[in-house]
Amino acid sequence: MRMSRHLEQVLAHAENRLAATGTRRPTEVLPLYKKFLKVEEHRLRLKHQAGWAGREICAGRAELIDILLQYVFGAAAAVAAPGNDAAKVPLALIGLGGYGRGELNPFSDIDVMLLHRQRDKISPHLEEMVNQVLYLLWDSGFKVGHSTRSIKEAIAQADRDMRTKTAMLESRFLAGDRELAREFREQFRSKCVVRHEREYVEMRMQDQVARHKKFGDSVYLQEPNLKSGCGGLRDYQNLLWITYFKEGSLSTNQLVGKDWLSESDQRRIERAYDFLLRLRTDLHYATGRATDVLHINLQEQIAKRLNYSPRNGQLRSEALMRDYYDHTRNILRVTERITEQFVSGHVTSKTRSLFSFLPLIRADKTPIGDSFFVRNKQLHPARPDLFRKDPEQMMRAFELALERVLDLSPELADLLSRNLGQVTRTYQYARGPRTIFKSILSQKGQVGRIVRMMHRVDFLGRYIPEFGQLTCLVQHEFLHRYTADEHTLVCIDKLDALADTNDPKLIAYRRILQELEDPLVLYLALLLHDSGKAVGARPHSEASALFAQRVAGRLQLSSEERKSLILLVDHHLTLSRIAQQRNLDDPATVMELAQIVKNQKNLNALMLLTLADGQGTSAEAWSDWKESLVWQLFHQTSRYLADRKSYDEQTRIERQSLQAAVSEKLSPDYAEEIEAHFEFMPDHYFRASDLPEIVEHLKLFRSFLENVSTERELPLVPAIKWKVVPEQGHTVLTFCTWERERLLAKVAGSFSVVPLNILSADVFPRGDNVVLGVFRVCDMNARPATDPRDFTLVEQTLRRALEDEGFHFLPLIEKAKRRQLNFRRALPSIAERTQATRSLRFKLRTGSDCSTTC
Repeated sequence: MRMSRHLEQVLAHAENRLAATGTRRPTEVLPLYKKFLKVEEHRLRLKHQAGWAGREICAGRAELIDILLQYVFGAAAAVAAPGNDAAKVPLALIGLGGYGRGELNPFSDIDVMLLHRQRDKISPHLEEMVNQVLYLLWDSGFKVGHSTRSIKEAIAQADRDMRTKTAMLESRFLAGDRELAREFREQFRSKCVVRHEREYVEMRMQDQVARHKKFGDSVYLQEPNLKSGCGGLRDYQNLLWITYFKEGSLSTNQLVGKDWLSESDQRRIERAYDFLLRLRTDLHYATGRATDVLHINLQEQIAKRLNYSPRNGQLRSEALMRDYYDHTRNILRVTERITEQFVSGHVTSKTRSLFSFLPLIRADKTPIGDSFFVRNKQLHPARPDLFRKDPEQMMRAFELALERVLDLSPELADLLSRNLGQVTRTYQYARGPRTIFKSILSQKGQVGRIVRMMHRVDFLGRYIPEFGQLTCLVQHEFLHRYTADEHTLVCIDKLDALADTNDPKLIAYRRILQELEDPLVLYLALLLHDSGKAVGARPHSEASALFAQRVAGRLQLSSEERKSLILLVDHHLTLSRIAQQRNLDDPATVMELAQIVKNQKNLNALMLLTLADGQGTSAEAWSDWKESLVWQLFHQTSRYLADRKSYDEQTRIERQSLQAAVSEKLSPDYAEEIEAHFEFMPDHYFRASDLPEIVEHLKLFRSFLENVSTERELPLVPAIKWKVVPEQGHTVLTFCTWERERLLAKVAGSFSVVPLNILSADVFPRGDNVVLGVFRVCDMNARPATDPRDFTLVEQTLRRALEDEGFHFLPLIEKAKRRQLNFRRALPSIAERTQATRSLRFKLRTGSDCSTTC
């Protein structure tokens, strides 16, 4: 109703402003047309801001251009062929593509075809008409796609190129010779559509696959393409184009009631399409140009413009993107299912009436009881009322898919989606589904595929609503690449991958997983570990643990399983956090973690969960350095859990045996130095250092002291040694020097001139005023530092800083920044470098009596 009123207003405005142009060329009165456009485009913009639907605004803009072109065409005809009515001129103005469909976003292209009857070149007066129409559009600021063709030429071009055929498929008469336009439509259908159905459908399917691959192959991209991405506008339009090839109608109504599309699915994708059009309209207004990529730096601004407000601890942009993912997921799911049906050749008596060119399928099916059958490695329902009469078979379908390594057929996936109402509270507590679900989560290495299958049809979120709250939940946290639900499923995939991995770096994890008798609790912990994010809890782990407790009750876990589940969920960040932020050489750190995990079984499960969560977040969230810290803490805690009473005593015994072992590795003339080293070095040094390292440190101390005795002019020069450790992703700088003020600041400043990231810093003061420093560093890409020139620069800078109390680092740091800018194109993106830097924690361990303050 309001669209018709709006159209009446535009027509009245056009009659008042444009009808008075008389016989003047449109280009001669260009300001008049531009003023008309400016007023009406502003009116449309206000209606968009007032909340009009996406389709309404796009249709309103198409109608505005229709009216403009009709007046321009009429004026051009009056000038080129005086005395003739525009309808009698042998030229038809046809809208193509999105404009032909009646949908135009604010800065969308306008595609038109000028159709004529002449065989060769068009006459001069028709050419003048064409120029008047096109010049006015160009001068008004429109980007125009145009062609001038006869019917024969148009048909030939459509048969040569699928894109042209698709554009003409949506052709719409605008002005001029209506009979000519009608003839074109008839010939187009008889020569380009009839008997070309199979060919066109196959090409459209191939195009969709290629397009998805080109634009990320996932709905859950941080910066999605609204038009061409998965579940975007083009997927919906693709469905319409395929439908047209039988019914001649660009509407999903033709698919409803014919075993292709349910009414509820139609409502979902229609709402989704309208949402995307409205979002794209606002994106055009916000940027002032035609664009389809929703960049992350625009999301908060657009969310505010679309009247989103923060809710449940979410930012506006996160609420907007959650809606985006939810809608595009619906479009993708429906279009993929129908596409799979086309590919498989599935037809019923109803679908055959719509797509008669599809082949009939041979009845080569293997029954599974009286509820399902298998065909082409897909599980099919035996009858359409299966789940209505026996809802437990819904869970049974996933069990069969696991046991027999099957995919869900499109019909079964659709049937599951349509029967989600059967998954009631009673169903969630029922024994049958509960037993099957727990059995599925107990299959090492096979869980991810099935829970993804459940999630694809929304069954998982319905059965475990605590997980369902995460569906399409955006995480605008620096390291997170996925929505919360996708992150959870990726974590489960990462755990699955350990079961059969031969990756040398993951073999140790595989052994831990093999030792786990039943992975049920671990998989369930992964499924629920971020569930607290749905309610905006900070920290989310505590809320997640409460949700886990509720799920444990429904699934009737044993007391031991319930305690382990809550522990794992509540402390899923603890192992990584302690490893990165605490002194791992302090027994109190180990004892604290041991008190949390209680036993080795829980520690093993927490180790696997930490790996899966880290790898499932992003590549930057799980570096070799972080992994080495986690393993160190894991091994020390395992030792403590194995024999708590003798842990401290064993440490003392190890120090004595370590001194003897060091003596064996070095020549007898080191005896006094070894004695002094073990007497003066603090206890935590021996917990942090192994035998080869202590041997190297003693050699470094000797080198330093020898230098002090021989280099009378430079007694403060430190002894330095570099060691690259590629398997752990860092390089170790060990130095020995006199204890002094601001030592750490000078060392850190020396690294900054390269620059290098400091991963950890261990500073061990000896009782004889000598300091041993062990710094682990990496380059700006989180890789080990290996360039000898960088080593030399750090050493030279450090020596100058130690010699000169007034030394200033700033000029060297500025020079390093300029050098980094010059090489920025050869490095990863700023975001990736920043992620790498932020993901690395600076660890400092010093003795209480050390005066080396920063």
